[in-house]
Amino acid sequence: MKISKQKNNIVQAGKTASARGAASGRSATSGRGAASARVRWEFAVMAVIIIVMFLNPFAKYTYNGGVYTVNGLNFISGGTFCGGKVVIEPDLFFILSLIGLAAVLIGSLLFPVFKARVGFRIIGLGALVNLVCNIKFAMDISNIFRRAKDPGIGYGCLVSLILMAVILIASLYSLWSLKILSTLDFMALPGMMYFIIDRYIPMLGITIAFKKVDYSLGVWDSPWVGLENFKMLFSHRGSIFDSDAFIITRNTLLYNAVFIFLGILVGVLVGICLSDLYKKTLQRFFQTSILLPQLISMVIVAYIVFAFLGNETGMINSMLDEPINFYQEPKYWPFILVFIYVWKQVGYNSIIFLSAIVGIDQQLYEAAKVDGASKWQQIRFVTLPMLKSTIITLLLLQVGRIFYSDFGLFYQVPLDSGALYDVTNTVDTYVYRSLMVLNNVSIASAGSTYQAIVGFVLVFCVNLVVRKMDRENALF
Repeated sequence: MKISKQKNNIVQAGKTASARGAASGRSATSGRGAASARVRWEFAVMAVIIIVMFLNPFAKYTYNGGVYTVNGLNFISGGTFCGGKVVIEPDLFFILSLIGLAAVLIGSLLFPVFKARVGFRIIGLGALVNLVCNIKFAMDISNIFRRAKDPGIGYGCLVSLILMAVILIASLYSLWSLKILSTLDFMALPGMMYFIIDRYIPMLGITIAFKKVDYSLGVWDSPWVGLENFKMLFSHRGSIFDSDAFIITRNTLLYNAVFIFLGILVGVLVGICLSDLYKKTLQRFFQTSILLPQLISMVIVAYIVFAFLGNETGMINSMLDEPINFYQEPKYWPFILVFIYVWKQVGYNSIIFLSAIVGIDQQLYEAAKVDGASKWQQIRFVTLPMLKSTIITLLLLQVGRIFYSDFGLFYQVPLDSGALYDVTNTVDTYVYRSLMVLNNVSIASAGSTYQAIVGFVLVFCVNLVVRKMDRENALF
């Protein structure tokens, strides 16, 4: 009887504790809901205040001794001031900031329709877009009023920046309190911001490829020419095979295809050879000596190549009866460049494959030996199949940059010789010469845009092929 009473007491205590937990959970949920409702109305009020601030001075400037102010709406519709002396055109970043503000307002007003995490994400993303675009707009005030003196930021712009920063911080805090964001996410935030600023915002510069840049007007105000820069890139003297686009595409793709094939092949062979060295001293010595070329600057490599191929003091010409002017003979350079690339990269690739080979279970080799497999058969049926995933991964990584070339290899090693342009001119060297020699920013940007588009298409196609063959090793 005592035991049964104790069991009943324990069960009753458990029910009471669970009821209290459920009640506290409901109260916590209702508390979070009330807090979310309060926060969303605060966001809505701040968004309305920012909209009202657009009617206040967003910028000020001095012209002919007078101080003038311009409100935010003027940067949407544009207009002329001071009798046509000062012209304001619609500002792209200001319009983008309005889109971010609209996201904040919609996320606040339609908060009951969304889940809390969705609503706060919309509000936070809108606040981030508005804040970044408003900061960029504030930095460009001096470019907007080119003829005016002492351009400055009005209090309307400052108040909107402060309120958007408050909204952004409050939305991030709300996401953290809802356990959607963790402390690790906030630790990763600086890196993410750097990645956005350094990688994504500069993508707006793609518009330069469709403009004829006039430095007196600035990049954004330069005239729009559409595809004229690309027409110049694909223009040819006789046939299409004489165009700059064909030459740089052919050289970049063919060189990189050979580099990828030989780099992986030689890397696998050297990695297998290093794995068969039983003495650790020899293995470390060869690993270090093979890896040294990877650490040498391409400028030093150019001097080393010149010491071999120089016309007067080159070691090779000193041994020949009839010296060869290598820097004027294009037919030798495809082999020279391939040899130099393999020599520099073999150490890096071999270390990658060596680390993969070391991780292979030794019992597989022991079983192969028991079955009478020779060394070649062990490599063929054990080592190479186990290296399949590493080879595919390295292949995809290198194909991802197949439309990019080693600038130092194709520019510094041939000493920028004009006679070798047909076999050394790649997309990177073409963009560099267009920018630094011809001083044509538009053509250089068109070449970079062409490089990015073709590179993306190639990566997508190669990944599609790998996905068909081996779905697990595909990137996406």
